Amino acid sequence: MTDPTLTRVTVVCVTYNSAPVLPALAVTLARFRNVVVIDNGSRDDTLHQLRDRVPHARVIARTDNAGFGVANNQAMQQVETEYALLLNPDCQIEPHAVDLLEQTLDSHPDAGIVAPQGWRSLTVPQKSWRPAFFRSQPPGQYCVPDQLVAAEWLHGSCQLVRTRAFAAIGGFDPAFFLYYEDDDLCLRMQQAGWRCLLQPAARALHPGGASSAPSVRTTFIKQFHYARSRQIALQRYVSGGAAFAHRARLLVAWLPATVLYALILQRQHASKWFGWGLAGLCAAFHLDGIANRIR
Repeated sequence: MTDPTLTRVTVVCVTYNSAPVLPALAVTLARFRNVVVIDNGSRDDTLHQLRDRVPHARVIARTDNAGFGVANNQAMQQVETEYALLLNPDCQIEPHAVDLLEQTLDSHPDAGIVAPQGWRSLTVPQKSWRPAFFRSQPPGQYCVPDQLVAAEWLHGSCQLVRTRAFAAIGGFDPAFFLYYEDDDLCLRMQQAGWRCLLQPAARALHPGGASSAPSVRTTFIKQFHYARSRQIALQRYVSGGAAFAHRARLLVAWLPATVLYALILQRQHASKWFGWGLAGLCAAFHLDGIANRIR
């Protein structure tokens, strides 16, 4: 049954071939009154399961894979509540944790985003905050903070956003098809004067790696867009020289690494390096047409 106290939040979830995680996702979404799910052209039975398992959700069915950011932006246009919970399909959170996140934003009107502490399991934490990607990162193992933290980056698997702040900065930048969209969102929030907070007292379970079915093709697509998005982020937040150096390293190593891993039958690694190298080529020669077809 839905929790009657969570009337000021809408859960927004982007799915893509997410059938394996739909049973657990349905349990989570059943507890929230306002739910918008947008499907990025799944080829499995995600849509059928959504309509069967989460009948109260507003489901938007795209015929193509527009990317994480674009899909979220489209779904956010349907949100009429003060807050929106951006939730990955393989992430679970209890209503009382969302209520705590709401209280945090209520208490900090200058905050645009608050995230819970993510957990891979009941005892293994997920890195849920850090400095911006271009700064020196803290050494050693990630430690869960014992109090509210203002952060330059929050993990994108679960974030409660202030709807008007999200709209004010234009939401996610569609230049990031996959990866670094959460870095960019947090940095632009802060540039616009909104703080990003981690509330460690709120917990979310995010085992990770299960939002879409694994395959060599999936690995290639994800790694291609990881490398492409890093190029964009480096160019935007560091310098053209940093982006060039990253691209050069990829182009020097990609063919030898791809061939080596193919010869020793390490298909996932070969696919990863081929994706990185192709992303470097697309960035070097501005082959946006090719990049836009890799979805």
